[in-house]
Amino acid sequence: MAQYLNQSRIEGPIWLEPIDISFLQTRLSEAETQASALEKQISKLTRRRDAKLVEVASLRNVLSPIRRMPVEILSEILELSCTPKDGKFTADYDIVRYTSRLSRVCVAWRKVAHSNPRMW
Repeated sequence: MAQYLNQSRIEGPIWLEPIDISFLQTRLSEAETQASALEKQISKLTRRRDAKLVEVASLRNVLSPIRRMPVEILSEILELSCTPKDGKFTADYDIVRYTSRLSRVCVAWRKVAHSNPRMW
């Protein structure tokens, strides 16, 4: 029986004694139980990792330089980004649509965009 357990590929029929079959069934059951326990640990660790990644994203969000920018400067930047380079509005350049897009980036940008009448 030992020669079968060390081979990755078994060719031909295998003849086992009842005691060997019982032993292998017990080992199989134990291996399945251990694999199941490992799957549960992996699942638990995955949930912990996902929660930690949310925390990391939140911390990065708070530390983002844009968060420390004064509202007046952000308002000016958003306003300048809404103005066509040549100063002319065309059918291709829809100021309201562009401003609406900017105001959907985040709550802070929405407040700034909506509080600046020159953007609309």
